[in-house]
Amino acid sequence: MPGDRVRRWTVRIDPGAAADYTAADWADALVVVERGELEVECRSGQRARFAAGAVLTLVGLPVRRLYNPCSEPLVLTLAARSVPTDDCSRRRASHE
Repeated sequence: MPGDRVRRWTVRIDPGAAADYTAADWADALVVVERGELEVECRSGQRARFAAGAVLTLVGLPVRRLYNPCSEPLVLTLAARSVPTDDCSRRRASHE
């Protein structure tokens, strides 16, 4: 069933709080800022802000930390493949 291939979860960061970024926790995830504002800090120290409604991925970016600079909770919804698969490779192998 296609719905079983997608894993969804919610991340909440309290007002003024930060969360260290671990790439493995966000692997392959599409991130939607549902409520509040997300501030992403890169290892260089540069920061970028994303308001509610923003859709992004952090894969491959040099992210250090995620902040909630606002006075309301930050709510992020994430979606990722449950089990990354390469269907094309599997089909190709079965036809060889």
